[in-house]
Amino acid sequence: MYQYNLLYENHLTSNFVPETKIYSVENLIDFLERYECVYIKHERGGQGKGLFKAYKEDNENYRINGFTLNGKLLNMSIPSIEDFSFKKYSTGEGLNGDFVIQEGINSITLKGDPLVIRTHIQKLKETWIVSGMFANISTDETFESGIVNLNRGAHVLEVSELLSEQLGMNEREKEAFICTLKKVSVAAAELIYQEFPSLEYGIDFGIKSNEVPIIFEVNTFPGIRNFTLIRDKGMLKNIYRIRKLQKEEEKHKR
Repeated sequence: MYQYNLLYENHLTSNFVPETKIYSVENLIDFLERYECVYIKHERGGQGKGLFKAYKEDNENYRINGFTLNGKLLNMSIPSIEDFSFKKYSTGEGLNGDFVIQEGINSITLKGDPLVIRTHIQKLKETWIVSGMFANISTDETFESGIVNLNRGAHVLEVSELLSEQLGMNEREKEAFICTLKKVSVAAAELIYQEFPSLEYGIDFGIKSNEVPIIFEVNTFPGIRNFTLIRDKGMLKNIYRIRKLQKEEEKHKR
């Protein structure tokens, strides 16, 4: 929640974050009345764990779909949201913490497949560099929950391929979108660095229907395995190159 407040309160990033609140039954009911769907996230979850999608079904029941902190699939329909306890289904050893509720962003391809874009950003000589990016599209296993993560069965592809083949953007639209993506990534990194200093972050974005990138999460310990799964290995080499330069820079400071 603290991360969301940092981003929401700054004019450079406030238009690129979904509404988010600390979990309570009252807040969840309020969100479900105002949004088509919402996501409930454990603040210490990761790799798609401790993350649930909730929405109201046609029969007035509530559908809860996602993965517990132990990585187990949970998919159920309940008549009353007050009777459901996320803590009961989300206990993870050593993972105490709060849940947050987040506005559901309908981030999908033209075919309706949920998608997420990850930018990898690194700090070198006081400058933030977007050293790589890739996209994930959900598979049948995770389609209903909308949870897009390689560990939960998502498919990895290059961002350029996503924008042109899956979203139908032309070259001008792609260039403008990627430019915005990089600017927002740098602004977010500068803010998060003030409270959670690190030399690199992984920033997850969704895309609104008006082609606006929306920050889902800033990861302070980003993995780079997905970069090995796309054709363009230049980004992976670039990340390693910058890491090497970062180490050299640190040696000179001592």
